[in-house]
Amino acid sequence: MDKKIFSSRLTQFAETVSATKAEFAKMLGMSPQMLHKYINGERLPLPEILNKIRKLGCNINWLLNGEGEMLVPRQEAVKKIKKVPVLGEVECGVPIYTQLNSDNLKYTELTDVNHYTNPFIVIARGDSMRPYINPGDYLLCIEDTAKIKDGRAVVVNFRTIPETYMSNAKLIRFLNDDRIMFYSINTKFPPTIHKKSDIYKIYKVVRIIREVR
Repeated sequence: MDKKIFSSRLTQFAETVSATKAEFAKMLGMSPQMLHKYINGERLPLPEILNKIRKLGCNINWLLNGEGEMLVPRQEAVKKIKKVPVLGEVECGVPIYTQLNSDNLKYTELTDVNHYTNPFIVIARGDSMRPYINPGDYLLCIEDTAKIKDGRAVVVNFRTIPETYMSNAKLIRFLNDDRIMFYSINTKFPPTIHKKSDIYKIYKVVRIIREVR
């Protein structure tokens, strides 16, 4: 990829979707100084930067290869948006009992979630997972226990009385076939060890969203 050609196309797209370079940098979640390096052709983008540019409506084939139109057709962009239910709050610390009200669910619109089956969002509270997960973060979760590995952030629901669940956001470590440890980043919160029979569901956190408020 020619850096000068890329920087020229990136500049063209930036001027289309934002009033200033500083605004465009903010949209991409980077500093103006870092954007300056891309705009000036000093650096080529990492995959995560390309993904952010794509989410703003840029046709990546056009950006990299000059193929097609600059902007993704509106009808194609709309297809990628999905309403995801916000089920409530989850404690990053001591588990809390929660009762869901399925009749009054809120939803938020997200892109790049159509490949997930039944995704949902919970809102983090508590300090035990700072700075990885902060209070107010939206945690996008899926049920996919077969692919959960040690050190992964999860939301775990423990078996409780009917109509309620006791939920916690933690990191996970599989100790053996029967026992699982859940632990925090903040060492003030000691790890806990549970039998698999005590656990109702484990959900994998696949995205931490800070910009949603």
